[in-house]
Amino acid sequence: MSVTNHGNPPLRGRAREAQNNDSAILRAAHEVFCERGWGAPMSEVAARAGIGVASIYRRYPSKPVLVNALRILALEQLIERADSCAAAAATPGNPNSAVESFLRRNIVEASAPLVSVSGHQQETTPEIDALAARLEKSLESVIAVDRRLKLVPEHYGPADLMLTFTHLRPNLPVQRERLTEIHLRELDYVLRGLRAAASDGSGVAGRPSSWQEWLQINGAPAAGSRTRHGSN
Repeated sequence: MSVTNHGNPPLRGRAREAQNNDSAILRAAHEVFCERGWGAPMSEVAARAGIGVASIYRRYPSKPVLVNALRILALEQLIERADSCAAAAATPGNPNSAVESFLRRNIVEASAPLVSVSGHQQETTPEIDALAARLEKSLESVIAVDRRLKLVPEHYGPADLMLTFTHLRPNLPVQRERLTEIHLRELDYVLRGLRAAASDGSGVAGRPSSWQEWLQINGAPAAGSRTRHGSN
């Protein structure tokens, strides 16, 4: 997990040092929160990043601000992967599954998933709301490719895709190489099930999940219903 410079000229001096520190902070925060949950102290994040606590607070005045920075980065990465997979799969003469490509890339490329924040709602922001809306549209484009190819059923939507991703990537106490192998094996089972459901038109148990429900499950209040929740 890192901050990129998006093709701009290389940074020098203090600007480069600040960017390196920011990347170290986000990487350390992601690791610590994965291991210990949102209750982990900022001092542990600082120790993992190899910098002082004061340096973190100069960049991120509070833990909620740091958590939202992680959310923003994760949303941006998901949007980039979704858009890339949809564009590649929609290329004429290249009828590949965009859903499969998106899920495989997230299993292979993504960092370990963050702990669930269910029951610990973090205040959302206009930037996060906008990115969440963009992600929904990007996922709709991914699914649209597979609907045209009859690879997913009509009732499979963006929230289903994110829930599939979440279920496929639990933290397990095994080495990363084996973990990826396990996740990809389970993905093959999921894909066969989706294609069977698309082929025979069968439904599945339970009520479908909406995008608003996904946002709430993921720990963010639905847009328009922001809440404030303090954090140490």
